[in-house]
Amino acid sequence: MVPFDRSRQTAVAATVAPTAATALAAAMAVAAAMVLASFPVRGQDVPWDRLPNLNQAALSESAKERSVALMKSVNSYAACSDTVFTCVTGADPSPLVLRMAGFVVRQAMRGKSDEDVIKAFGQRAVSARPFKPASIDTVDAPCTGRSDAKVRIVAFADFECPYCRLISPILKKLAGRYGDRVSYCFKVFPVKGHGEAAVRTSKAAVAAHALGRFWELHDLMYSNFEAHSDAEVAGYAKSAGMDAAKFSEVRDAASTKDLVAGSKRDGLKLGVKSTPAIYFNGKLYQGDKTEAELQDRIEEELEW
Repeated sequence: MVPFDRSRQTAVAATVAPTAATALAAAMAVAAAMVLASFPVRGQDVPWDRLPNLNQAALSESAKERSVALMKSVNSYAACSDTVFTCVTGADPSPLVLRMAGFVVRQAMRGKSDEDVIKAFGQRAVSARPFKPASIDTVDAPCTGRSDAKVRIVAFADFECPYCRLISPILKKLAGRYGDRVSYCFKVFPVKGHGEAAVRTSKAAVAAHALGRFWELHDLMYSNFEAHSDAEVAGYAKSAGMDAAKFSEVRDAASTKDLVAGSKRDGLKLGVKSTPAIYFNGKLYQGDKTEAELQDRIEEELEW
């Protein structure tokens, strides 16, 4: 009989034990991987293809991951009382929530820092949900579209303002895109820093409105931004179909001067200091004045 060797049994056990432990660990790792695989990858629950006004082709995985983190950092300001991420990944997210998520993604894709994206979202929230929308008198203002349009855009603008030159034509175009649902009203606001020319062109615009040719002159003065002498503006008035003598008469009338002053006074009462100051249904717009973002705010107002 071979004598019992306790040391050999101990050695064998020591060899078998780590082997079994390794096998068990490997089995557990495989099981864990299978469980994890059954869950969506981070951000996969976000309905990316439903977020409006996004360039889906340019939306990389890294942009999605960063956007998810940002969505978790800001709270929804309508339709859902939680973070934008929680709201947008919930059952049947509302169009307003989808739009908020799209806004966050667009800001991130533009290369803004996290701090700037969060700040921009805060401005968007204040723009969309102010404490009290402003009441703006547009009785004497030229407006496109219907007076009962669901969304009324009002801009206080100056024909000597380089930003107005870019933004007002965009607002006019966007309002036309939505037919009877959106209207655009232009309130003259000659900025003191733009000198006497701002007052002269504002008076010309008010006269054109009185003669039924405001938008024609609006387009001509902005497209010829560097040429606003009295003679040049009179030439645009003629090109717009106005009688030269009648245009001059109305432009120089005391009532026209009063209308310009009244329009500016309306803006000052609201706290307008610079142009363009844009309101959507009485809500002061804060944020990037790009066509994409202005369009997105219009669509958001249509969804309220």
